[in-house]
Amino acid sequence: MTRPQLLKGRERKQFPLFTAVFTVLAVFVVLLLLFELWFLGRFTPVRVDGNSMLTTLEDGDWLYADDKAEPKRRDVVILYVGDYQDEYGHPLFRDEFGRVISYIIKRVIALEGDELYAYNNVIYLKQAGESEFHALSEEYAYYEPTRGSLYFGSERDPVKVRSGEVFVMGDNRLNSYDSADVGALNKNSVTGVVPEWAVEYRGVITGWENFREGFRNLFGEQ
Repeated sequence: MTRPQLLKGRERKQFPLFTAVFTVLAVFVVLLLLFELWFLGRFTPVRVDGNSMLTTLEDGDWLYADDKAEPKRRDVVILYVGDYQDEYGHPLFRDEFGRVISYIIKRVIALEGDELYAYNNVIYLKQAGESEFHALSEEYAYYEPTRGSLYFGSERDPVKVRSGEVFVMGDNRLNSYDSADVGALNKNSVTGVVPEWAVEYRGVITGWENFREGFRNLFGEQ
C-alpha cells in the first residue's frame, strides 16, 4: 500500500467525525435562531434613560420587558405616556431639557381598588379588600437626603386607585416625576413588565446589548 493511499484512508476515517461536528453546530445555530425569534417575540430590549430608578437601575442600563405579563405590586414596568396631557393640552411628561417623553420606567406601588398615602418618606398602603393601612417595606426605595421628604395624601384622605389604573413611582423617590405628582395612570399604558431576573442580571444584559448595538452600527457603516 502506497503512502498516498494511507493518507486517503485517513481522510475517509475523519470525514464522518467532521460531518457529525458540522451537523451538531448547524442544529445548535438553528435552535439558537429559533430561541431568539421566540425570545424577541416575548421580550423587548429596553434602555434606561435617566436616574429616576436609582439605585436599582442606572442611566444606560439595558433590560428586557415581558410584553405579555400582567403587572403586579412591586413590579418594574415600562409605560407609554406619550398621549398624557395637562389641563392646557400640553404633553405631561417631559425630560429635564423640556423634550417630550414617550416611555417611562417605574415601579408599581398600588393597583386598582388600593388606597395609599406617604408621610415622611414612608408609604402606607391599604390593599383592595383590606380594612387597615400598613407601612410598605421598600428596600429598593432611595431618598436623597438633601431633597426633603416625601408626602402625599393622608390616612383620612388617601389617594384612591380607580378601576383600570396603576399607581407607579420611581425608586429614586425625590427625583422622579410619577404618580405622586400626577396621580394613577391607565393600566393600559403598561407596555411591558421587567422580570426580576432581568433586573438582577442587568450588567450582563447591558454588556450584551451594547455589543449588539455596536455590531449593528458597524455593520450599517459598511
